[in-house]
Amino acid sequence: MKLGGKISIVCLALTLAIGTALSGCSKKEEPKKEEAKVEKKELNLFIAASLTDAIGELVKDFEKENPDVKVNVNADSSGKLESQIEEGFDCDIFLSASTKEMDALKDKDLLDKDSVMDLLQNQLAIIAAKDYDGPVKDLATVNQAKSIALPYGSVPAGFYTRKALIADGILKTDSTDKETIKNIPGKEVGEALGGVTISEKENVSTSLSAVAEKSTEVGFTYVSDAKRNENVKIVNEIGIDKTGKITYPIAKIKPKKDDKDRAALVEKLYKDLTGDKAKKVYEKYGFKAN
Repeated sequence: MKLGGKISIVCLALTLAIGTALSGCSKKEEPKKEEAKVEKKELNLFIAASLTDAIGELVKDFEKENPDVKVNVNADSSGKLESQIEEGFDCDIFLSASTKEMDALKDKDLLDKDSVMDLLQNQLAIIAAKDYDGPVKDLATVNQAKSIALPYGSVPAGFYTRKALIADGILKTDSTDKETIKNIPGKEVGEALGGVTISEKENVSTSLSAVAEKSTEVGFTYVSDAKRNENVKIVNEIGIDKTGKITYPIAKIKPKKDDKDRAALVEKLYKDLTGDKAKKVYEKYGFKAN
């Protein structure tokens, strides 16, 4: 082959290579467009701590049926939640462990009064670790415990415990005033029980944890709490003759501004929390539905 022919072939090969390279550069993949994230509508649900598991199940079902909605659950003592609502925290629905807090919000005109309903009943209990085999059998023998987890008097469970101890003649007071009873300090309860160490707790959940972890020998919570922790057992269920009815009311909070779409979602959640399907869930967790 002549030299000129060889040069032509080389030039042709180089041309094809360069063309292919340029073609590859021109066909760069465009970056994939990110799918637009749908902003969920948020609702705020305030609940007594003892309702944590039951409400958790109901909210999960509600969000599954309403994928564009996120329900923010604030679980704490009813008294603390009442204070937060009074201070202006965003709350759409409140489920309390006592009528006292609901009545206070009603008096301040913060509730949708037509939505107030006595939804559930509960019962106070003395609990201990699952393997407990000690001397405490009931209120009459609770003074034989070395230590007791007791919710503060400002917490409904703490108030009902003090009321039961008064009814049983252990705590001495002539007053039936709610404020007086709930302000009885843990130290005074311990002294009335003969010097038992009292570990006061912020709510029933922390009282439950103290017993489950064996930080205290026994504790006071609700029957429903004992049923949501496999590490504890009920030593004694305290009758309503000593505590009075333990009622859980529910209500919608008055909205800060007019928003029809949000109001419709709040109503939908309210109906889900108060319907027959929900009542079966509450009963599974130890509550009695009205």
